[in-house]
Amino acid sequence: MIDFNPSKESTVGVEVEAQLVDNGSGDLVNIAESIVNEYGDEDRVKHELYLSTVEITSSPALNTNDTYSELSSIVSKVLEITKKQNAGLITTGTHPFALYEDQKITNVNPRYQEFADKYGWAVKRLLTFGMHVHVGMDSKEKAVAVHDEIRSYLPLILALSACSPFWRGKDTQLYCSRLSVFQGLPNTGLPEPYLDWKEYEQSLETLVAADVIKEGIGYRQVWKDVRIHPAYGTIEVRIADSMPSLLDTVAVATFVQALAIKIGNDWEEGKLSSPTPNWLIERNRWAAVKDGLNAKYIVDLDGNTKPIKEVIENLTNELQNISEILGSGNMLNELDNIFKSDNMVENMRDFHRKESLDALVNELQKILVNSIKN
Repeated sequence: MIDFNPSKESTVGVEVEAQLVDNGSGDLVNIAESIVNEYGDEDRVKHELYLSTVEITSSPALNTNDTYSELSSIVSKVLEITKKQNAGLITTGTHPFALYEDQKITNVNPRYQEFADKYGWAVKRLLTFGMHVHVGMDSKEKAVAVHDEIRSYLPLILALSACSPFWRGKDTQLYCSRLSVFQGLPNTGLPEPYLDWKEYEQSLETLVAADVIKEGIGYRQVWKDVRIHPAYGTIEVRIADSMPSLLDTVAVATFVQALAIKIGNDWEEGKLSSPTPNWLIERNRWAAVKDGLNAKYIVDLDGNTKPIKEVIENLTNELQNISEILGSGNMLNELDNIFKSDNMVENMRDFHRKESLDALVNELQKILVNSIKN
């Protein structure tokens, strides 16, 4: 039996995996231990696999304006600490040129080294940085229904966030190279629909019995694009890249929150149909990996397509009223900046061509700083 701790409200929580970079070279620096210690609150800033990474986490909030304010405050304080070590932060899905061979595994908890020992190269090359969005669910049944339905929307979330074209100093010709690296791990990628709580429990019990995951915390060792988080009482959307701008990050989180609420409402009203087949979602997911907001999106089983940007804009209009009720309508409107601004990935590529990748890192630092709420 797996206990689900229901959330009373459809709150949102955001986790951003941030990169610690040297202000001179732009390369990653292994200083997370001192950063986490000086910050002094691991609920907000904590360790990740490598000492060149910290995870920045917001507390649950119903109104994402509060999320933006809190993340801005946390990032500002972290930057004050990193400045003492001639370092800063960037938030993209991959570092433009850093090598995983140069990174040190976090030693404050033995689980990180155990993780690397168990999975070898698949873990050691895991120099990727994601943004995860939790949305509160008031029942385990709703959590399963939202999990199963939101799968079909994951390519839209990825297209909005994709910003990892570079890997080890090379342009991968992908908008999101992060997922291609991350999927070297087991228990990753697009999940199957569970249909009910019993089947969800069975999936975890089977993996525990096979000694693939640990009993009690096994759900944390399933790193799918979306997963149920029983302890938090949430569904956790994990497909997004970390994004250069905090404002864009919160805009995407607002989109995810409103979408999850809409799906939950539709489930309560009996409006949901059978889950979309994985093969169709996988195709749309690949299109978002390759082309981001320039992708074509398959909208039906007849193979009809629309620009993914148009699909997202139409859905955003449907979600507007939900966000307005929560007081977050202005944050959802910030998606317009993603739609209307110059393409972030193409801007990164232009910067690479005209200047250098270390100069790009400096530019990414400026983007993050300028996105902090005053």
